[in-house]
Amino acid sequence: MQFLQALSTLPFLQRALAAAALSAIACGILGAYVVARRSSYMVGAMSHSLLGGIGLARYCQVVLGFSFFTPMLGAVLTTLLVSIAITLLAVKKRIREDTMLSAAWTVGVAIGLCFIAAIPGYAEDLNGYLFGNILLLSPEDLWLMLVLVAAIVPLTWLFHHRFVALCFHEESLALRGLSPARTALLLNILTGLTVVLLAQTVGLVMVLALLVLPAAAAMRLVKTLPRIMLLGTLFCFTASFLGMGLSYTYNWPTGAIIILLSAAIYLLACLASLLKIRFR
Repeated sequence: MQFLQALSTLPFLQRALAAAALSAIACGILGAYVVARRSSYMVGAMSHSLLGGIGLARYCQVVLGFSFFTPMLGAVLTTLLVSIAITLLAVKKRIREDTMLSAAWTVGVAIGLCFIAAIPGYAEDLNGYLFGNILLLSPEDLWLMLVLVAAIVPLTWLFHHRFVALCFHEESLALRGLSPARTALLLNILTGLTVVLLAQTVGLVMVLALLVLPAAAAMRLVKTLPRIMLLGTLFCFTASFLGMGLSYTYNWPTGAIIILLSAAIYLLACLASLLKIRFR
């Protein structure tokens, strides 16, 4: 009740609620593709590589005076670059996929740490980037999140059938005269943009869990992708809303509570699925 009363009066909580809703929409939609395609390791590589763009953006802001180059903008540019690199190398098959993703995972973190260490003055606090804090979102970050969701949703709707073919039967794209590489590139870019959105909520370290767990929980209860997307969106928003409430009331870490609630929802979905099979 204390959180609900504060929600009606405090602007930062209202921004956090709007960000949770936007993140849940992208999470439910792209999380279904990630789980169906079994590309969770790629999501982990993308999320950790974002630290390179965030560190570069902070360095440009503090040292070079580029105030427009926000950490979120740096994360968006990084995810575009990483998505293109991963797709091109995967198509050429010149580097093993696990080696390529491991390199993106670690090199991005190393670049980010080097840029942050090069910023003069007090050392940058990495907790906000690594573990997130949805309660501290600025209005500019919220507007950028709105723009990203406005791009993700229509593109997903337009190319849904191609994405389904890519997840379950990639050869059918080539048989229809479509390019699997271009379809994979677009899906990887949309996944990367979703990672940027969720990083604002739970941080870079825990993005993978928030993108996978709600969709995986929905997949235990329903079978078609549209239903999985809808139910995954609901699960993600529920975990985010309850996590914000518990965090605000008891001063607990917001990102960690959201992940724990997502894990609890997944366990309940598994239990419900097992009981359904048993009674059937």
